[in-house]
Amino acid sequence: MLQADAPVSTPSPLAPATKDFLAGAVGGCASVLAGQPLDTIRIRLQHGAFGDFGQTCRSLVASGGIKCLFKGAAYPLLTITLQSAVVFQSFGIACRAINRDQAVLPYEQVCMAGMFSGAVQTAISTPVDLLKIRQQLQVARSGMASYVGPLQLLRQILKTEGLPGLYRGGCITLLRDIPAHAIYFTSYELCHELFEPGSRLTGTHSPAALFVSGGIAGALSWLGIYHFDVVKTRLQSLPASVSPYKGCWSCARHIYAAEGARAFARGLGTTLCRAFIVNAVLFSGYETALQALSGHDPANAA
Repeated sequence: MLQADAPVSTPSPLAPATKDFLAGAVGGCASVLAGQPLDTIRIRLQHGAFGDFGQTCRSLVASGGIKCLFKGAAYPLLTITLQSAVVFQSFGIACRAINRDQAVLPYEQVCMAGMFSGAVQTAISTPVDLLKIRQQLQVARSGMASYVGPLQLLRQILKTEGLPGLYRGGCITLLRDIPAHAIYFTSYELCHELFEPGSRLTGTHSPAALFVSGGIAGALSWLGIYHFDVVKTRLQSLPASVSPYKGCWSCARHIYAAEGARAFARGLGTTLCRAFIVNAVLFSGYETALQALSGHDPANAA
């Protein structure tokens, strides 16, 4: 992953922050394609109106074929590049700002840098998630008169709700993303060091260790904040003008009163499977791209 600047044998003309940005973009694009089908199922399970995993899959495929599993992919494909790039770039900047002297960052400093990157990327993830959620919850499919396409949905929200409408659920997204990214980056470094002792010092990576470490980090980060994500999905699924929820706390109380505590774990299994796949691909793509951009193994792979 990332560490404070260290001497390298073959200097790259690109600044470290630029390399982090570009490598994050590569990993982000690959991760969207890998995880979109399970993400569509996750959103519908969290919404609570589409049955269990099997019923949701069957209804999606029956309504429009396999392509329905990729409903809402246009927004993340266009934006996840920027989102992942910003996450890794801001994480790298924070690492270098926190610790300018040591080649290997202590885990608590990795955690702090992760929190910073989570806060920064909330500005992007809030509107991206809102648009994706509403796209995925549509019953109508492309070609139907009632179907709302991605750009049409964006224009519709801006026209009826304004820019604040795109940031509905911003507070709960912040509450989700700060701890999630702290867990994310710290657990990745811990796992990578566990699977390849000394790798944080040498910067060496094996494809298998990258893949498994990334997958575990992604799953652990979701496990710690999933209840926030359930609330966020419900809150962002409808405009404020027609939503029964006044805010995130109102939404959480409503879910608990109507459906009990189990509702906060609905779709968790699907989410953890998706998180493992997506983040295994994301970190593998990031580290591979970063190595190619640097012309050598990154000095500190977390």
